[in-house]
Amino acid sequence: MEEDAVDYKPFGSRVKKRKIDSDSEDEYEPPSVKRQKKIKVIVPKPEASKKRKKCQAAPKGRKLETSPEGTTKKARTAKKGRVASSNPEQIQSGEAYSEEWSEAEFVAHEQKIQLRIAQNIIHLLDEENTIPFIARYRKELTSDMSPEKLRDVKASYEMAKSVKQKASVVRNTITKLGKMTPLLERSIQYARSMNELEHICSGDLIGSKHTLAERARQLGLDEAANAILDGSSFINIETLVDPMKKGLASIKDVELGIQHIIADIISKDRDVLDLLHKLKEDANIWLTTSKSRPAKEAKTDNKKDVKKGRDGRKDNKDKAFVESKFETYFNFSVPIKSVKPYQVLAVNRGESLKVLSVKINIPDLVLHDLVKFCGRHWLCRGLSYSLRRRIIDQSIGDSYTRLIQPLLVRQVRSELTRKAEHAAVEVFATNLKTLLLTPPLRGNTVLGIDPGFRNGCKLGITSHTGSLLATDVIYPPFGRQINPDSDSSACKLKELLVKYNCKLIALGNGTACRETEAYLSDLIKNGWFYPLDVQFTIVSEQGASIYSCSPVAQKEFPDTDPNVISAVSLARRLQDPLGELVKVEPKHLGVGMYQHDVPEKELSCALDEVVVECVSFVGVDVNIASHCLLRRVAGLNSSRAEKIIEWRSNNGPFINRQQLKQVKGIGPKTFEQCAGFIRIIPETAQKKNTNSAENSSQRKKQKLSIDDTENPLDRTWIHPESYSVALRFIAKCGAKVEDLGKPDFVSKISITVTTAGLKELAEEFDVPEAQMKLITEGLKVTPEHDLRSEFQKPLFRRSISSLEDIHAGAVLTGRVRNVTHFGAFVDIGVGIDGLIPQSRLRNTRLRLGDRIEVKVFSLDIIRRRISLGLLRAL
Repeated sequence: MEEDAVDYKPFGSRVKKRKIDSDSEDEYEPPSVKRQKKIKVIVPKPEASKKRKKCQAAPKGRKLETSPEGTTKKARTAKKGRVASSNPEQIQSGEAYSEEWSEAEFVAHEQKIQLRIAQNIIHLLDEENTIPFIARYRKELTSDMSPEKLRDVKASYEMAKSVKQKASVVRNTITKLGKMTPLLERSIQYARSMNELEHICSGDLIGSKHTLAERARQLGLDEAANAILDGSSFINIETLVDPMKKGLASIKDVELGIQHIIADIISKDRDVLDLLHKLKEDANIWLTTSKSRPAKEAKTDNKKDVKKGRDGRKDNKDKAFVESKFETYFNFSVPIKSVKPYQVLAVNRGESLKVLSVKINIPDLVLHDLVKFCGRHWLCRGLSYSLRRRIIDQSIGDSYTRLIQPLLVRQVRSELTRKAEHAAVEVFATNLKTLLLTPPLRGNTVLGIDPGFRNGCKLGITSHTGSLLATDVIYPPFGRQINPDSDSSACKLKELLVKYNCKLIALGNGTACRETEAYLSDLIKNGWFYPLDVQFTIVSEQGASIYSCSPVAQKEFPDTDPNVISAVSLARRLQDPLGELVKVEPKHLGVGMYQHDVPEKELSCALDEVVVECVSFVGVDVNIASHCLLRRVAGLNSSRAEKIIEWRSNNGPFINRQQLKQVKGIGPKTFEQCAGFIRIIPETAQKKNTNSAENSSQRKKQKLSIDDTENPLDRTWIHPESYSVALRFIAKCGAKVEDLGKPDFVSKISITVTTAGLKELAEEFDVPEAQMKLITEGLKVTPEHDLRSEFQKPLFRRSISSLEDIHAGAVLTGRVRNVTHFGAFVDIGVGIDGLIPQSRLRNTRLRLGDRIEVKVFSLDIIRRRISLGLLRAL
């Protein structure tokens, strides 16, 4: 091998500048061709008893029986299954290697939850229960775990299943190749990550790189290496020398080959890997980054130099711009236990762009503990002679440098990236949930404005039910002082607002938003819309243009310009945010950061689950819900949603939840998952006239065997599986189910719960306490209650401030627009968002839409940056 340069790191650790797969080379070269630099390893000499030496002693100069070709007899059979353990009797019994970790144990360890809870959740997931259903209706099995935590548990379970599946495939492949040994099988069974599996099986699978250890084994050195490591017999290296064979030409060549085999065995030993896992958790490992060195430019002829020089200036500017984004990390060093998720993602991005050089510095303590462990594990057992001690000493250092240290680096980087990606997805999910649960402004006519310069401002006005009333386009005279009476845009705006008695305007935050905002503010100040008291609010345009061009939008507005549809969507986002935003793919809603740094599949899955959770927990009226809403209910999908809409179109509205079972595709399991999130509202469940012969024949064909009478409990979140308990409890309270939601009914329920107590009621009705609590709370909540009413409503304005109007020290109010790991962005009404750094949040957890009071710390008008500090939440 080539002589390796040595870097001296903090804590004195010595890391060779090698590729991760440094165990493989194109050719196997003896020391006479390539020199290897070794780490000096000092292992305490074993203190074997005289009795042990007497039993194991062999005549001096004892040799292994060899064939004429120079290989041992056992070496020819060792290719089929090598043994490398210090305790052969233990391998033969097989008892120590029969245990495997379970998915529940993995999940419990990863998520730090009780094993019993992990087993319950895994059982529920295996039965195809959805996260919303588990979170609401199986609280007694999850210890009232939140949907967010359940998603984390599900992700850990999926990871555990992937590792198990990969281990099974690898085990079968190696077995078919005839390379499986008890030691290798044990290591595979205990592997808890893909990195560890790949390391353990390197060189054993078809298509894997031919490692140095594998090449040495092919030379027949396996038996000798095992004998030296186990100390089972004395080895005479001279008998293994074969001057005619490459790799066996000298004693040094043979020793090096044996060293590679022993190093490979040490790095894959199950006990060693378990030790490394513990050391990795306890060691003070640092992440260090610096600016990467520019690549040397290849020499070219003069013509190419001229051409490259012109393009090179532009390239240099682009490169300088990219590098400027990572200046913070040009001299960056932090313990991995303290590194922030956004820092990890930024470092990874800088490394992929070849701007940053990244190193993981592992302290010498890891090597020191590994040396002591190997001494106890191997050297203190078996025969003791100088050759064995020297080769094992060298093998430990070689194993650490070439195999173990790169493995630790890969594991650390992988774990940091996984945690950072998970944290980024969590930010997306939290922000999306808050956005979807924005309270609706029902009963209001709203004007949506999609601002623009060249193409004008598109207008779309919707009724209180969300139906389209009118559309138009205006071209405001931005930057010019014009009398509103002579301004056609102002006149058109006033005409629309007065005609439909509209007092609320939803203004998109895209191009020309600032100018349109100032325009509206001036009109309101001048009383142009009198007698209407007009207000406006800024609405996120994220995803609106995508929706306006989608098949869903074209189906809703077949003859409407897509540019105008976006304005209608903005108005509806104010009236019913959840109903409108579910029409857009979650990743297009702009509720997080680093979306390009996290796996798209993981992000999409997490955001889709958040949408399902929000839609389910809010509940949908099955008789008026759109296809976009229905398909997001837990247990339903696009096909089932279409069947529900088809059923109500043919048979009239649903009268009760039980009628869902008549819909094709909704079996017992689907009904169990979705029924609790479906609402039957009396106002929309009125029977249609079904006296016609056509409708009568349709009903006969469907064999309606389910009662079509109304059930007041269908208006609540109580699941049909709990109806019998709910009815018995209502009777105990002396109330009637027909009075559900009335003040007297709610009062009787509250008094009974307070008097008897939840625990006693649960015992009386023989149900878990969590289920009893859900029933009682469902009966106390009025049918009109909306979960979203607990969140902050949009912030309306009549005027705005200018960036030049504020100064350092000013105290302002604003609304949180985005939340990240490094701080929160706040809209303070000046056209750009200010940033509250994490250090100034005062340990307060903010959410999208929160109204807060802030103080301006610094203002950079040229760069348009505002630094804020949190004073209090309003």
